[in-house]
Amino acid sequence: MRHQVLRKIAVVLAPFLVVSALAAVPTTADAAPTTAVSKPKPDKPKTPKYTPAAGPTFNNPYGPEKSRRAIIRKLLNTIDAVPRKGDIRIASWNIRSRNITNALLRAHNRGVSVQAVMDRSNWNTVNPNPDAARLKAGLKGKHNSKRKPANRSWLRQCRGACRGPHGIAHTKFFLFSKAGKAQDVVMYGSNNATELAAEIQWNDIYTRVNRPDEYAEFEAVFQEMAKDKKPAGGGYRVFTHGKFQTVFYPYAGKLAPATDPALDVLDQVRCKGATGGRGVGGRTKIRIAQTAMYGDRGIAIAKRLAQMHRRGCDIRIVYAMFGNEVLRILRQEAGRPIPMTHLAWDRDEDGIYDRYVHMKTLAISGVYAGQTNATITVNGSANWTPVSLASDEVIGVLTYPKTTRQYSNWIDFLFTHRPSSWGSIDSPGADGGGVERRRTDGTAVDPYALIKQEF
Repeated sequence: MRHQVLRKIAVVLAPFLVVSALAAVPTTADAAPTTAVSKPKPDKPKTPKYTPAAGPTFNNPYGPEKSRRAIIRKLLNTIDAVPRKGDIRIASWNIRSRNITNALLRAHNRGVSVQAVMDRSNWNTVNPNPDAARLKAGLKGKHNSKRKPANRSWLRQCRGACRGPHGIAHTKFFLFSKAGKAQDVVMYGSNNATELAAEIQWNDIYTRVNRPDEYAEFEAVFQEMAKDKKPAGGGYRVFTHGKFQTVFYPYAGKLAPATDPALDVLDQVRCKGATGGRGVGGRTKIRIAQTAMYGDRGIAIAKRLAQMHRRGCDIRIVYAMFGNEVLRILRQEAGRPIPMTHLAWDRDEDGIYDRYVHMKTLAISGVYAGQTNATITVNGSANWTPVSLASDEVIGVLTYPKTTRQYSNWIDFLFTHRPSSWGSIDSPGADGGGVERRRTDGTAVDPYALIKQEF
């Protein structure tokens, strides 16, 4: 049945029309930030009765363990709940987690079809990855050859973007055919299948359940990725289901609009006239949590945000790696500086930021596309950088008021809760390649080296 649904999937030929709203409950991470970061403990398997909840999940690397590991625990519990003869499909820029590897091997050994795709740069001869190596070796065993080809387990790597000639395999989504009482489970967002995603990053993941058509669309894109070959006509895809829309990059080919997707959203915003309890005092409210924005693309987006700020939009930004010119525009061309929190910190003072926000979310409440009481949330895996458009990425566009409210509230929390233990704000720009900082021995270092590694 599932393969019949897959065969019926048609590529949407319309341009990228954003319809969307905000995500769901931040049930984890209200505790005051502390400096304690404990060593990850092995996560024990849960009962197969575990059913993943729909909506968003957030993590806080400075919260208690429940908050810090909220996303990775949800992934592990769901993996352990997939029954024999079920399917697990993972597309992740990086797979580097002992716990996730153990859970996937448990699933494979009980008869689950486990297939995963990752970027080659995160496991090669100069960049060893014991977790990925163990996963690939383990998925070859336990009667794998006796399974039908479509159900065999494997781990594959892409050279650059899986579905395009350039870029990287940067998308992050997790598919589960059944888990507990839920079927056709789709999870996507900013979270890679790594321990670092829980221990040093602020991330989000959004869950959809019991949506067979959406599951089939994600799986069709996954199978394209597994071929590591550009599809005919390019890899751009748009699928719309009411208030939920997914967009898959590369943002190229005859199906993709020529305009920038982030600017397409921002250009439909008007800053005054919000009604129905949306916005702030009649002004449109915009909340942004974005890891990276630089280069010509980042500059164009920054100029649009500065213009919107001058026109009265209520904007807050939480970021990790913005270019020097981007920062100058946001601070000096907006009439008054746009409120921003630099959520990146050099914990061990080695010159490299190693705590940082990894989300890629835009939440809007107010006037949008001619509607004065609109809500829209854009989330997923894509940074506001040139390379993002050429890469494998997944974008969610949601127009649920609750979702927008929850994402906005979470970003406001991050904006106001920069850990006090970090001391004074340190926010050098990273104009493409980054700016130099100095180690204690005087040697130069790129402060964003780790951020780029875990992009």
